[in-house]
Amino acid sequence: MDKFLRTDALFIYGTLRPGSGHGMARRLAAESAYLGPAAMPGRLYRIGAYPGAVPTEKPGEIVHGDAVRLLNPGRTFAWLDEYEGCGVKQPEPQAYQRVIVPVRLHSREALQAWVYFYHHPVHPARRIPDGRFLRNGRLPIVAPFA
Repeated sequence: MDKFLRTDALFIYGTLRPGSGHGMARRLAAESAYLGPAAMPGRLYRIGAYPGAVPTEKPGEIVHGDAVRLLNPGRTFAWLDEYEGCGVKQPEPQAYQRVIVPVRLHSREALQAWVYFYHHPVHPARRIPDGRFLRNGRLPIVAPFA
């Protein structure tokens, strides 16, 4: 693991989740070990066709997703940061910011994991109150102008 990284775990809650059918989810699956379903404190919003999680201080506000352990964090984060709009070549202000958060696996195991928090204002985005972006293991169908 890169000496500057403090964890090789990643929490994913949207298009990168297994079962989403997204090409980047398949690429991430090939470069990681699946740890299981997980949750973290946060609020989830629909930002067009993809989700954006933001931090919260309110108890009970949870974002549901999955945790993975990256096999080669330096290499994987290089393309993930570009995909999430926070790579070194991305202009400011960047859409997402990668930070470390506490995550709890469904097995009750606690760990620290990287997550991509949405870094722009969430208004007028629609909040996803139950914290689940995928429905029945698939990305939701987004109606135009919804």
